[in-house]
Amino acid sequence: MHMFRWIGILVLSLAAGGAYAFCVPGDVDVCYVNGVQGTRTCGSNGMYGQCQVPQPPAPPRFTIQPKYKVLTVVYAPPGTAGGGSTSAVSYASGSTSGSTVSTANAFKQAYSVTASTGAGWLGSGGEISANFGYSRNATNTQAIDIKKSGTTTIAHRGPSVNGIDHDRDQIWLWLNPKVDVVLDTSVTTWSVVGGQPMDIQYVYVGHLKDPTQMPPGVASRLAVYDITPADYPEILKANPFANGATTIDTNRYKSLQTTFPYEPPFAPGDPIPTFSFNASYSTTSTSTTQTSNEYSTGFKVTAGVNVALFKAKLVSENKWTWTDTDTRGTSTGTNETAQVTIGGPSYGYTGPTDIAVYYDTVYKSFMFTTVEGPLFASVQGKLTSASKESVAGREVVLTAADGTQYRTFTNARGEYRFHDKVGGAFRVRSETTERAGTASLVGDGASVDLIVP
Repeated sequence: MHMFRWIGILVLSLAAGGAYAFCVPGDVDVCYVNGVQGTRTCGSNGMYGQCQVPQPPAPPRFTIQPKYKVLTVVYAPPGTAGGGSTSAVSYASGSTSGSTVSTANAFKQAYSVTASTGAGWLGSGGEISANFGYSRNATNTQAIDIKKSGTTTIAHRGPSVNGIDHDRDQIWLWLNPKVDVVLDTSVTTWSVVGGQPMDIQYVYVGHLKDPTQMPPGVASRLAVYDITPADYPEILKANPFANGATTIDTNRYKSLQTTFPYEPPFAPGDPIPTFSFNASYSTTSTSTTQTSNEYSTGFKVTAGVNVALFKAKLVSENKWTWTDTDTRGTSTGTNETAQVTIGGPSYGYTGPTDIAVYYDTVYKSFMFTTVEGPLFASVQGKLTSASKESVAGREVVLTAADGTQYRTFTNARGEYRFHDKVGGAFRVRSETTERAGTASLVGDGASVDLIVP
């Protein structure tokens, strides 16, 4: 009697074990894990195994080819009418000319966008070609840095016209960029495709403004990638001075606090004064700031099976939007240099005789502009030698009471002047000679002469 009771209890207990209940080997049963339907199979021991839920399909992946990507803007230095300008700017190993680029504004706001680099989306960066490299931006997870390599030099000479002519500025384009895009439910991940020959072409601002003046070879090269005059205004957005703008956006352009004289020779046939200096911009950010250039271009999908799905996630289904930014965070800094040689204008030039230098924080290059309007020299003076001869082309550094440094150079008569608003105590130095002074922001500026070796 007791034996039958224990057998009944054992049978009921085994039947109640849902996960491993007795079954016919090979039978397949429906089961659920966290509300997701799956299946379980009866094993040779007469019990069901674990519930197997199918893995979701991989998110769709696409490769697209926008028409172009702006790499950098190279601003023309001041020129000399009649040709033979000795002015030049050279970006070599001390420069990482390029941009930090995001594609977040290409997609609708409902989707989060993340940038990735390297093979399999896990690398830290690499080379697009021997000329430019890329890496994930240190402070912006949506962005990738695309910068000139340290072994590449970009140089631009002054034009055959006096003054600053922004028609001679160059906009450097990457003509065959490719982008991998992975579309998850709410997150979009993008990356540039490296390891391909990089087709680079620079175009002059003046030719983009007037396509009839563009060399046929350049126009044909752009046309290979379906870049037509209808695209030129969008390219010109990279240079706010292209259409004559004179107001400087101080969020994007940072003053080097450096000016230099730009004066014609004393008489016809006299040599044009020339001098060289190292333009340098260095900063360590204490807060995050951002300025940008946003532009859109057409594109084609070169890989992916559901093109309509991809286009449906874009703000404009036929446009790809690049956003080139300057993003500086608390842990990052900038240190950029370029070698600059400046030759003056030709005899008879009557324009402004002071040139200021600014740093373009978006495209990591230096921009030159004339100092216009009435000038107030807060500090000025003259450099002479021990034999009382004027010393031309010499760098003069002013250090204000707060430690800020300003730079300028003497003209052919040995004169220098600082137009920056400097008030209070300061020190002026040229090589090993230094003098102190006090400047006022009203009335006449301070005058400090130096006798240099």
